[in-house]
Amino acid sequence: MIFESIARPMLVLHAIVGFTAVFSTTHHAAYSLLSALGRQNQRALRRFGWIAPSALIVQVLLGLALYPTYRVRVRAADFEHNAPFFTQLFDFKEHLAALSLALVIAAALAARIKELPSKEARWSIAALSCTGALFVWTAAVLGLCVTAKHPV
Repeated sequence: MIFESIARPMLVLHAIVGFTAVFSTTHHAAYSLLSALGRQNQRALRRFGWIAPSALIVQVLLGLALYPTYRVRVRAADFEHNAPFFTQLFDFKEHLAALSLALVIAAALAARIKELPSKEARWSIAALSCTGALFVWTAAVLGLCVTAKHPV
């Protein structure tokens, strides 16, 4: 299986990048909320507008690289027989991660508009960013729960 020999170090890297994704999406959400409230800090919003999606993309790529080993060594070997709830929990986490990626990228792109967006647009950006950050947090916590039950 591809990457099986380095699955554990990749899992640690996946967790580290996951923390980066959690904190950068949280910062983007906070700055987008401040922007919606009228406290402009376009520089920070733009900075976290590239850090957050970048961290999420790396996170997703690491997860995809780990998935074949997880599928055979954890899901098929243990979860499907002994802990089907964790199989469903993992699938839910993956769906949240995919949704958060779309939301964070959309918020980051919308926040990069050169001119100051309208108040309604700023609230829409904040809603996208905050929902994306919430989904990233939830996916991270669920990922830690699944990994605590049975790591790769």
